[in-house]
Amino acid sequence: PYLNIYQYPEELDYYTEEQVPPKFARVDAFIREEVQEFKIPEKLLENRLPESRFIYLSLGSMGGYDIDLMKRIIDGLSKTCHKVIVSKGQRGDEYDLPDNCWGANFLPQPNILPLMDLVITHGGNNTVTESFSLGKPMIVVPLFADQYDNAQRLQELGYGVRLETYAFTEQELISAIDRLLFDEDLNRNLQKISSKIQNANRKQKVCEIIENIVKK
Repeated sequence: PYLNIYQYPEELDYYTEEQVPPKFARVDAFIREEVQEFKIPEKLLENRLPESRFIYLSLGSMGGYDIDLMKRIIDGLSKTCHKVIVSKGQRGDEYDLPDNCWGANFLPQPNILPLMDLVITHGGNNTVTESFSLGKPMIVVPLFADQYDNAQRLQELGYGVRLETYAFTEQELISAIDRLLFDEDLNRNLQKISSKIQNANRKQKVCEIIENIVKK
């Protein structure tokens, strides 16, 4: 009855600013904080071509169990000139990565995302809102629940590409990667949105709303 908080960037939201219901507050992204520093591994910096970009792949804690899907995506990525950081998941020890990839079973995602040019994700709410708030285009291969809605929303609004999770072709993946990475208008727009989100600081404003409720 006092306050309902939800996490979704304004540009993706189904509500406009004026339509947000009373006693509801939107936060663009909570963006988890990690204390550990992350540097791009030397392996990915060596012999890097000028057109090469950095891609982050994570299918979340559940998607990482689907090794066949992970390997399909990684195999497609191996055919590109780009450098890839892979969050392999709990079964990561069961498969190897190609030369243009580096990864570990668990990675500090909030520290990695700012260094990336593109994110390939299952479409979970945390990864989508964090990536979007940092101005990263996304390829989404949804697996369940809200991931389907997030994937469709990004595609409909032109901020990403939704692939059919178990039916996409290698060429569809590679084409989506190149289109998103080298679309200058898209990436310029995403950076403007990111800057706006950082300056809006909605998380702090929601904290102030909570404090005022407690005072009353």
